[in-house]
Amino acid sequence: MNIVKWLGAALAIMLSGNVVSAAEAISAGTIKSVNSENKTFVLTDSANKDSTFAIGEKMVVNRSGKESKSDLKVGDVINVSYAKGILHWTADYVLVQEGATQKSELIRGTIKSYDAATKELSFCNEAKKDTTYGMGSATVRLNMADMKIDNVKIGDHALLIVNVVDGASTLKCLMVDRTE
Repeated sequence: MNIVKWLGAALAIMLSGNVVSAAEAISAGTIKSVNSENKTFVLTDSANKDSTFAIGEKMVVNRSGKESKSDLKVGDVINVSYAKGILHWTADYVLVQEGATQKSELIRGTIKSYDAATKELSFCNEAKKDTTYGMGSATVRLNMADMKIDNVKIGDHALLIVNVVDGASTLKCLMVDRTE
C-alpha cells in the first residue's frame, strides 16, 4: 500500500471514529430562539456568545421536574447536555431552570463507586473533580428507564441533576448512559 492510500485510510478511520464517539458537554444560558422547522435552538451564554444546537431525536426537556420531548421557549434559562459533533452540536437533555429545578444544574462524568452501607455515590466530573453525593431520594435511570442503584457499575458514564442551595449540592437524579 503506498503512502497516499495509507494516509487516506488513516484519515477515514480517524474521522469515522470522531463521528461515532462525539464528545459530550454541558452548556448553560438563555434560549434566544427556537426553530421548530429546522429542529434547532440558539443559546446565549453568560459571555453573550450564541451557540446553535440541533434538537436530537431523543432529546428530553425537563421543566420543573416534568419531562417531555419538546417544551423549549424563548427566554428559558437552561443547562443543556449535548454531543459535540464535527459539523454541529446535538442536544440530548435540557434542564429548564424554573420551579422545582430552578436551582438545579447538570453534571456529566463517571461513576467511581457506590457504598451501599452509607448510600453514598462517588462521582468524577468532566473536570476530573471527585465528589461524593448521598443518594437520599434521588432517582436512578439506565438509558432513561428507571432502575435501582444496585445496577450501576463503576466506570459508567452518567448525567446528574444536582440541586445547589447555599453551596450545598443534593443529588436529584442519576442517569446512566450504557450501550451493551
